[in-house]
This record gives sequence, structure tokens and C-alpha cells, in this order.
Amino acid sequence: VPDVDPNGPLQMQISNLDYNSYVGAIAVGRITRGTIRPNQQVVVVKYDGEVHKAKVGIVYGYLGLERHEVKEASAGDIIAITGMEAPNVSDTLCDPENVEALPALSVDEPTVSMTFQVNASPFAGKEGKYLTSRQLKERLERELIHNVALRVEEGTDPEKFKVSGRGELHLSVLLENMRREGFELAVSRPEVIFREIDGEVCEPYEQLTVDVEEQHQGAIMEDLGARKGELKDMVPDGKGRVRLDYVIPSRGLIGFQTEL
Repeated sequence: VPDVDPNGPLQMQISNLDYNSYVGAIAVGRITRGTIRPNQQVVVVKYDGEVHKAKVGIVYGYLGLERHEVKEASAGDIIAITGMEAPNVSDTLCDPENVEALPALSVDEPTVSMTFQVNASPFAGKEGKYLTSRQLKERLERELIHNVALRVEEGTDPEKFKVSGRGELHLSVLLENMRREGFELAVSRPEVIFREIDGEVCEPYEQLTVDVEEQHQGAIMEDLGARKGELKDMVPDGKGRVRLDYVIPSRGLIGFQTEL
């Protein structure tokens, strides 16, 4: 049973973000205390400690995966609200008479980066309708509103953007969505992000699970060994297949799926 207080002053922490072109940013979270209604005045405590007043717009409840407008939501409910200006994960919505922030949530840091840039090839414009750096920048800025693990940096070249995310899959999903929306762009090879921790240069590692037929087990293990993977467990299923569990550097996984 969730530890909530429906009769106390409002307290709700934003745990996810969404975006709608009609209502703008949408903040999603669970109410831990009190109730919330449309047009209610609240105080927002930002993740960095900054405090400002805000007014709740529409309040949405959830019925399965579908959102529907509600007139009131109380402690324990997972809701989505509009009206917040530049919301962030970890922001706490409070009653103006009882401002009390919840502990900040941690968001995993990016591990892989790619350069997104305008397609300058001779075949530019043959497959997409959004081609310019301005359109590319606007699309990436919209993505930042709800894709909390994404980072976008502008470089010295106005036609290039360094986009960082939580692995190849994270960035490939974004690229595929943009392609389906009609964007045409060029991208660089993924690069792993190294960090200095306590004076030592560190790189990200990932857990990898491979289910493979026993006849191909040797080739897979040889390839992963060359990619600096460390075998942690090997479990045959008795039906001709085996499951391999590895810990491997993120840079060792780049291009691995393509080779398979």
C-alpha cells in the first residue's frame, strides 16, 4: 500500500515528462499528499532548489494507458498536469502554505554521443521534407522537453549538434522517429563518453545477455572476448540453446548487433 496522506497539504513530485503541441509540456507524477484540482495555485520547488509560483492547468487521470480529464485527484493517484512552465523531473509541487520538497530523483547520465548534422550530400532532399539546421534544432529542442536522459550541445558549426543519450538504442529510436516524421539528416558514428572520477578516466559498462544456439556459441564468445567482454554466467537450456551473461564496455557493443 503506498505511503500517502490524502488529507495533508499538497505534495507531488514530477517523475516523467511529455509534450503536446496544443498544451505544451505535460508533467507526470504521483501525488504523495493532499489533493489537486484544475486552476489550483501551487508552489514549485525546482530540482536545484529554486522556488516559484505556478497555476495548474488541466489535470489528467489514467485509465489503463489512456488519459482522461478529471476534476480532482488525491494522494496515491498517478496524474498528468499542464500549465507548468519548463517542468523538470524531480520538481516538487507543494501547497503554498506548506512548501516541502521531496528528495531529488537521479537521472542516469548519457553514455554515448553522436553528431546530428544537415545532410550535405548530392542526394539531399530526395527522401525528407525537413532539411535545414533551424528545423533540426527546433526538433531536438522539442525532444528535450520530455526525453529527460537526452543532452544536446551546439558546436562552433551551426549545422552540427552533439546529441548524447543512454546508449545506441536510445539514439537510434530518436533517429527513427525523426525519419518517420520527415526529417533528413546525416549522423556520425557513435562515440562513448568518458568521465574522470576521483582522478581516473572511467568508461561506461553494460550488462549483456545473449541467447544463442550451442553450435554458434564459440563464435559469439570469441567475438565478445575481442570486444573486452567478461563472461559472468552461462546457462544451457537443455534444448540446444545457451544463455550467456556478460559485462562489457559500451564501446565494445558498438556495431555488435550489425555483425550478428
